Amino acid sequence: MMDWQEVAIDGETHLKRLVDMYEEPGFEIRLEEAKPEEVEHCTQCLQESGEKIYRVYTRRQQEAQK
Repeated sequence: MMDWQEVAIDGETHLKRLVDMYEEPGFEIRLEEAKPEEVEHCTQCLQESGEKIYRVYTRRQQEAQK
């Protein structure tokens, strides 16, 4: 079985768009909240707006059922 793959790190205002984008072609989604210091990407704008930061992981649904 294929493991989860990290596909994005983003703030909570963009999560619905990301989840919809990956669910439509048949991916299972897992979200993990991340602290700014744990993320290598620039998160200053997300911190300034008070957004939570999430790591987005995906895997194909049929792989999850095996």
